[in-house]
Amino acid sequence: MFQFTLKRLLQKAKDGEARAREELIVKHRDYIARVSSRICKRFLNWENDDELSIALLAFNEAINSYDFNQNASFSSFAYTVMQRRLTDYFRRNPAKYELLLAASPDQAENNMLLLLEQQSHNSYQEGLQQERMAATIELFQQHLSKYSITLEDLVQCSPKHRDSREKLFQVAMTILHNEDLLGCLRNTRKLPAKELIDITGLSTRVLEKGRKYIIATVLLFTEPDLLALQRFTKPFSPETER
Repeated sequence: MFQFTLKRLLQKAKDGEARAREELIVKHRDYIARVSSRICKRFLNWENDDELSIALLAFNEAINSYDFNQNASFSSFAYTVMQRRLTDYFRRNPAKYELLLAASPDQAENNMLLLLEQQSHNSYQEGLQQERMAATIELFQQHLSKYSITLEDLVQCSPKHRDSREKLFQVAMTILHNEDLLGCLRNTRKLPAKELIDITGLSTRVLEKGRKYIIATVLLFTEPDLLALQRFTKPFSPETER
C-alpha cells in the first residue's frame, strides 16, 4: 500500500515538500508517458523525446494548480494540463506540429496506444483504491487507540475458530442494537461486561478474551469512515471455510 493517500501527497507537494512531489511524479511516471504517447500519436521514450519533458513540466504544474474542491479527479486534471502544454509546444514548433498532423498510426499501433492508455488508467485507479484503503486503516488505528488497542493486538487476539468468531460477532451486534450498552462503551471505553453476561450468557473469561475483537467490530459498524473494512469482520460461512 502507498504510504500516503493521493490527497495528502498532493497537499504536501503544494505546501512545498520536495519529497512528496518527487513521490507523486515517480508514481505517475508511466501515466505521464502513456498519456503523452496517446496525445502525440506515437510511442515516446524518456531518453529521446522532448515531448515527455514538456508533459513532465505540465504534470508538475498540475500539482501546483489542482483545486481539491473541483469536480475533476487529479488524473483528469493532469491529463488536461499535459494536453494543453503539448498543444502549445507543437504550435511553437511548426516542424513538430506538421509531424503530429501527418501522424496516422496503423490500426495495430492505434490499438496498442489505446491499450496502454487503458492500462495506465486501470493502474492509476488501483493505486487510488490502495491509497483509500491505507487511509481507512490509518483511521481505524486512530479509533482503536482511543481504547488502547493496536492492529497488532487484533492480529494476536482474533479468534481462530468460526464458532468463537460468531459468538463474539453476536456480542458486538448486541451492543450495536442497544443504545445503553453502546453509550456505556463509548463513555467508559470499556465493555459493559455485567450487562453482556446477563444478556448473552457468556462468561467473564470469554468476554475478556474477546474484548478487543468485540470493540473493534463495534467501531467498524458505527464509524462511517470505516465502512470499507466491514467485510473483514463478518463471520465466515461454512462455504467460505472449505
